[in-house]
Amino acid sequence: MSKELRIIILAAGKGTRMNSDLPKVLHKLNGKALLDFVLDESELLNPKETILVVGFKKEQVISHTQHRANLKYATQMEQLGTGHAVLQTADLLKNKEGHILILYGDVPNIKESTLRPIIDDHLINNRDLTLITAEIDDPTGYGRIIRDKNDNLLKIVEEKDCTDDERKIKEWNPGIYIFKIPEVFEILNNIKTNNASKEYYLTDAIGLAQQSTMEIKAIKIANSNEVIGVNTADQLEVLES
Repeated sequence: MSKELRIIILAAGKGTRMNSDLPKVLHKLNGKALLDFVLDESELLNPKETILVVGFKKEQVISHTQHRANLKYATQMEQLGTGHAVLQTADLLKNKEGHILILYGDVPNIKESTLRPIIDDHLINNRDLTLITAEIDDPTGYGRIIRDKNDNLLKIVEEKDCTDDERKIKEWNPGIYIFKIPEVFEILNNIKTNNASKEYYLTDAIGLAQQSTMEIKAIKIANSNEVIGVNTADQLEVLES
């Protein structure tokens, strides 16, 4: 059983709603690039290696980060969704064992102190998949976490598919996962693009994992601010205030 931890950080997006030609992850929050917050916390976890998935204006992102140790790059030429982005790391992780933590370059408030106990719990139990959840007052637009009477993860329901009761649930899925290698790629290769955007969503991997014999656990964190992403200039302004 390998307890090696690797980290994948998704940083390929254009960030159309930022109204800027700059790669989204290089926008500054209080004078520091969004991506640097995530990389700094990632390094505190001492991973075996960190893989940055780059795409839009990747040369700028690589130039900004190439001074960092233990960092590799995978390229997502077309932005075809989060599941597709993680698949671009398959060659780098071929024949590797252990586990991968999936983070986002536009989620700057995530903390090592929050991630570490969850990672430890995942590794000690040699789990196939652990997902981080959070509660927010207004989860509009997010997939809801549905649990059974024993508090185990039952399913994730996208808002458009929620019943009236499910829509009232405040626990949501920010998309931060710890997967076992190579099982993650077996799952991702089976994701379909049956959605309006024709993209491969990482969220769909959870449903496929549940249909398999994989062991899954959803762990809720106390501070939802740690997993809020930046999608617009207004959201960036709110974080700076």
